[in-house]
Amino acid sequence: MIRVVLILAAFFTLTLLLAPFQMIALAFDLRLQRSIPHLCHRVLCALIGVRIRQVGRRSDARPTLILSNHVSWLDICVISALSPVAFVAKSEVAGWPVFGWLAKLQRTIFINRKARHQTGAATREIAGRLLGGDAVVLFAEGTSSDSTRVLPFRSSLVGAVGRG
Repeated sequence: MIRVVLILAAFFTLTLLLAPFQMIALAFDLRLQRSIPHLCHRVLCALIGVRIRQVGRRSDARPTLILSNHVSWLDICVISALSPVAFVAKSEVAGWPVFGWLAKLQRTIFINRKARHQTGAATREIAGRLLGGDAVVLFAEGTSSDSTRVLPFRSSLVGAVGRG
């Protein structure tokens, strides 16, 4: 229990220290806005004892769209610890206490899955990020799984980005 409290205190302190710099970087569109979440997730993974073993080499090519399975919240920490990325998430995440704010600081692209007519706007935002040099992570299953199976990919955004 003490370890959990110490980890939460360290994460809270890290967030309080880095959040103002991230807000400034976002306000002035500084490249630093990509690096701060990457650093934060690297530190968080170290704090909670996650050892990341990468097999193969990530592409340095841009634009890069990364399709991933989504097993748990830890996926976000690990993927972002490996490389500066922007995530695509359902719009409901933006309203979640604490995590919604953190997702906004991470520069997450929020998608309203219930409003199919907004797919074009979401596609344009993803395409803009890709063309701006971001690596964008899309959890193509549209949700997290129980990690025992791969859920079907929801290809509407993937296909739309490919045409964009």
